[in-house]
Amino acid sequence: MFGFMISIWTLLALAVIGSDAAGEFKILHSPPSLKFLEADQTYESLLKEIFSASLGLSIEEESEWKGLHVIDPFNTPEAVVEVYIDGIASLGIHAGTDMKTYPLIVDEYEPDTFRGVKHRINTRFSNGGNKIVHIKLSDDNALNVFKGVFDGVPSPAYPEQSLVFLKNSVEEDRHFLNELGTLKTFIGKVQSGAIIPDNIIDFYTFRFRNLHALSDLYGPISLQTKEAKKLLGDALRDLCKAFVKAYDRSVLLTAVTTDVAHTRRAARSLGLKGPDDPTPPSGTSKPVWPFPWIQAPLGWEKHPYLYSKADGSPDYDWIQKNEGGELRSGKGEFSNDFTAIFNIFLWMSILLTFSLLAVLYACMDMDPGRDSIIYRMTSHRGMKKDN
Repeated sequence: MFGFMISIWTLLALAVIGSDAAGEFKILHSPPSLKFLEADQTYESLLKEIFSASLGLSIEEESEWKGLHVIDPFNTPEAVVEVYIDGIASLGIHAGTDMKTYPLIVDEYEPDTFRGVKHRINTRFSNGGNKIVHIKLSDDNALNVFKGVFDGVPSPAYPEQSLVFLKNSVEEDRHFLNELGTLKTFIGKVQSGAIIPDNIIDFYTFRFRNLHALSDLYGPISLQTKEAKKLLGDALRDLCKAFVKAYDRSVLLTAVTTDVAHTRRAARSLGLKGPDDPTPPSGTSKPVWPFPWIQAPLGWEKHPYLYSKADGSPDYDWIQKNEGGELRSGKGEFSNDFTAIFNIFLWMSILLTFSLLAVLYACMDMDPGRDSIIYRMTSHRGMKKDN
């Protein structure tokens, strides 16, 4: 009974995670040693197994997914490149139509792909030398983190004249274009010969986050979102060409899109030193209180950027300490995942209620004389009397 309840609870938790989530796993380029076949959907938690098998590494979790066929296990690709795009279910036709695409089941909040593949590469190649790169394109210091692989250069601004619907004056547009400019900088470094094959397997992950906020602002089928997807699709094709040339086709390039529930605010570096520097970035529009379930403190418009953390969640400590705002949730229990938390408690309560009813029904239908050995051993009717 206990094991059954645990199984039900696990399924409910996974259902909450993926209830409103969708995604795609797209093959941008595969070397001749690998063949991707027609197959059903796959799980996000299995991507590390797919990448490991592609690189010739041992896998830890068996799967019935039949989409990958390793034709030549002695000539596996030298590198795997993953572009992870947060907040959208698909790039559609903007990523190209002549490539394999698999529906993706999102079964975890935060992907564990990079950590899993990195651990397996480090375990097999104890001497190091592998290029294992995880680049968050929204990070202002992304270009300076991996100086051993890419020379640190400033991120160029995307040219305004090439845009039609997107504007640098809009915050969400600007963050998206900054990420796109950072990605193009990496593409330029690869094209210029920054990567030299050395017969040691490498793994790259580029994480793109701000397309989600832009899509939320304008709508998923708006002209601005379509232009953003087109620009990103063009950049992915350039990235593919650059890595294919750098590794002489011995590289697997993929794109992963997921529409897991995120916060509305764009992931960005605020550029503030702390409470003593309340000046918001220049060029921003009139601020709007982003947390409708919390009462807005008096005078918050003076420094709105101090009310949220880097991940977009409310900074309750700052609100209570500096403005004395009253939280409608009492002590700030609610987070941006309150919908998932509500579903977890709801279904857990229903499950426990029915379990309790089942136990009560079983007790009511019990025959003490037949079902209880204690009753039999202590009942005077079942004992012989001494004459």
